[in-house]
Amino acid sequence: MLRSALRSLLNLDDPPERTALAFAIGTFIGFSPLLGLHTILAALVSVVWRFNKLAILTGSFLSNPWTIAPIVGASWAIGRLIIGSPPVELPQASLSALFTAEFWSLIAAQWRQLLPFAVGATILSIASAAISYPLMVYILRKYRRASPRVASHD
Repeated sequence: MLRSALRSLLNLDDPPERTALAFAIGTFIGFSPLLGLHTILAALVSVVWRFNKLAILTGSFLSNPWTIAPIVGASWAIGRLIIGSPPVELPQASLSALFTAEFWSLIAAQWRQLLPFAVGATILSIASAAISYPLMVYILRKYRRASPRVASHD
């Protein structure tokens, strides 16, 4: 699904800079600490600021069921490194654990751990957007130079 969305992204009619900006905002949202709200936020931002929905949703889908566990782990590690809190003890650190009420109950009980997670996730959000924007502009420009579109004259 992501591969198909990326192919479609390369062929959007928007200027490369605008498409890349929407994608970067999507990656920012996808790495944000607002777990469970990424798709809703991406759709809302795309409507309010009239960004291409495909571009912003593709960026936000970089965090998905297969990548969320490493993103959450990295967020906590970065936050702990900056804030200096003790390591978090996660129940069954696996993908399936993220979908259990026990996991989220234990996370909520360790409320002091949420601040390092939020700080780390925000740093990852900023870094992902800062990296994805110029990279996507470069990819879009290179692709469009290599595959120029034929203007249709109706």
